Amino acid sequence: MIPEPAEAADCCLLFVYGTLLRGFELHHHLARLGARFQAEAKVPGRLFDLERYPGARPADREQEWVHGEVFELRQPAADLEVLDEVEGFTPGAPEQSEFVRAITAVVVNSGARQSCWIYWLGPGQGSRRQIASGDYAEWRSRGAVT
Repeated sequence: MIPEPAEAADCCLLFVYGTLLRGFELHHHLARLGARFQAEAKVPGRLFDLERYPGARPADREQEWVHGEVFELRQPAADLEVLDEVEGFTPGAPEQSEFVRAITAVVVNSGARQSCWIYWLGPGQGSRRQIASGDYAEWRSRGAVT
């Protein structure tokens, strides 16, 4: 799922949808890396409750969205190495990783489309309870914490 080197080298944006969001427990990793918030956004996908955090998969039907935020990474190659560890992604063994890093098309709230890195739930991960709204922050604010 990692794109060709030319495409990857050009991408300095990261879409986050769970505990890396501003105000959540793992956001300190983005802050420490100096990542800059760019916009609220959404990506075609489905969001699942993994108990301590969510996981997303690409949508298989239209009108399914995962809501989140886009951040600009200051040093994408080095920053992604750190974030791969945080997200449990091993580039050399994606089939054994809980999450898989890929580039995807994201729609920012202005309506513009951008290419961003995202951590999708890995293919080997079993079925989970779907978060119907696709919005982890809203879901957590309703007290849906497990």
